Amino acid sequence: MSERPKEVVAPRRTGVPGVERYRFADLEADAGAGTVKRGDQTLSLSPLSFDLLLALLRCAPQVLRRQDLLATVWPNEFVNDDTLSKRVRLLRDALGDMAEDPRYVASVRGWGYKIVPNVERLEDQPPIRALAVLPLANLSGDPEQEYFADGMTETLISHLARIRSLKVISRTSVMHYKHTDRRLPQIARELGVDAVVEGTVQAIGGRVRVSVQLIRALTDEHLWAEIYDRELADVFALHAELAMSIAAEVQAFVTPEERTLLEKRPRVNPAAHESELRARYFLAKFTGCDLDRSIAYFEHAIHQDSSFAEAQSGLALACMFRAIPLTADLTVARQRELLGKGKAAARGALASECTLAEAHAAHGMILLYHDWDWQGAENALERALELDGNSAMSHGCRACLAATTLDRARVLCELRRAIELDPLNLFIRAEAAEFCFWVRDYAQAVEYASQTLDLNPSFPRAHFVLGRVHEAEGRIADAIAEYQQAEVISSGDKSALRAFQQGGAAGYHRWVLRSGITASPYAAASIRERPFFRARAYARLGEFGEAIKYLEQAYAQRECLLVLLRAQEWWDPMRSDARFADLVRRVGIP
Repeated sequence: MSERPKEVVAPRRTGVPGVERYRFADLEADAGAGTVKRGDQTLSLSPLSFDLLLALLRCAPQVLRRQDLLATVWPNEFVNDDTLSKRVRLLRDALGDMAEDPRYVASVRGWGYKIVPNVERLEDQPPIRALAVLPLANLSGDPEQEYFADGMTETLISHLARIRSLKVISRTSVMHYKHTDRRLPQIARELGVDAVVEGTVQAIGGRVRVSVQLIRALTDEHLWAEIYDRELADVFALHAELAMSIAAEVQAFVTPEERTLLEKRPRVNPAAHESELRARYFLAKFTGCDLDRSIAYFEHAIHQDSSFAEAQSGLALACMFRAIPLTADLTVARQRELLGKGKAAARGALASECTLAEAHAAHGMILLYHDWDWQGAENALERALELDGNSAMSHGCRACLAATTLDRARVLCELRRAIELDPLNLFIRAEAAEFCFWVRDYAQAVEYASQTLDLNPSFPRAHFVLGRVHEAEGRIADAIAEYQQAEVISSGDKSALRAFQQGGAAGYHRWVLRSGITASPYAAASIRERPFFRARAYARLGEFGEAIKYLEQAYAQRECLLVLLRAQEWWDPMRSDARFADLVRRVGIP
């Protein structure tokens, strides 16, 4: 008599997606997802067939008795052996198995069934909750088409970012890995993500083809891959479908509102879309000259399609950034002109499509600086983050708004989130330093500025903030050195230091009144002739009457920077002056 096979009682199915997984031969089963894959191919199994397979896998290499299989797959039901035999046959068919020569499921005569190959319980994998979309590779062979590949990357990021249950790294940080030779585990550690999306894009003859794959970064495990081929007019539909597929693969929770947003798939004018992608390419470069080019391309896109809400939203953002903070070479009139244009563009975008988070964020900052409307700005930024909680820009904007009212706790909270979402964005870290300077947290300001310089030792904005901190602390010589590295004072200009050496801090501030900023592009008279900056120098000198006179002139101009009257420390000695307090009241600072 043959030895009786070792028996076990089958456990009930309690799988958690992505956690309980088995590999046997060339197949992999995911208990929580209810899937069996052979490479990238997902096999078609009914739920009953899958439960049968899962019970066998859990008990491998032992034999599972027929009665236990019946109790597991059909609990509280009367099912006979014939039904079980039929279900095993269907399972074998789905796996590509044969009863005569079984590769996967074998019968043990008189007892039950068992898995034939060795079964490997895969190491538990944590759920994927943080993603980075690496720059899509340009397959056109034409370097002039890089803007298109970069734009397609940004659009996919913006679609995925609408899913609040996922952390999605912003464009600026992922662009650091364009043409990189770093391995995925290193990239994942640097960005703080669980998985990456990478792929290629090519536009040919009015169509676009995108090939993407989802990879668990720490193990280099390929989870999913797909190729999409669409007309250029349907590019937003392509990205929406891509985002939903990726969300499904990582089993992210998608709210009904998010699903509705992703299912909005307007067709676009291909020529207008090309102009918009070029505009965003220059927007991302973030210099005054490039922002001017970005504005021109956005305007061209709107001329080609007046209903193109995404182009109107981009125009609002470009105008806002060109006016603030890249305002050094602008007159007040030009600054307000840009903000007015941005405000009209934001409202036009929201009239066409009220769910554009970017348009709400740009509108919020314009309401703050152009209209001095704190409540309107707060409402707009809150709505922006409701629509896209992954927007590092919107979190940074809300930190800026909070800094104008000295809400230090909120500033620090929003900055932490912004940096988490865009960890390699130099501008965000440098602005974080600036906002901390506003709320008098000089230690944190120095920390953020230093972090920026660790990433790029010559980044001007970080040196500029360090100069401000040193100036506030009375370390004028150190401040001058940082301003020269920030290219605010010409590197070869010794007059500022000489003025300080001869006249102390007062000598330096009188030099500021006399000579002002000496480096290009700041040498334009616009900076020195803005009353706001003259008022600041007089405040430093303790000549408060003169400071008030120039602040009143700035008020008459509707100088945008007056929203910083509470935030900037050089006004602190004047806060007890009734004239200054009245000015703060008229500006409307809460």
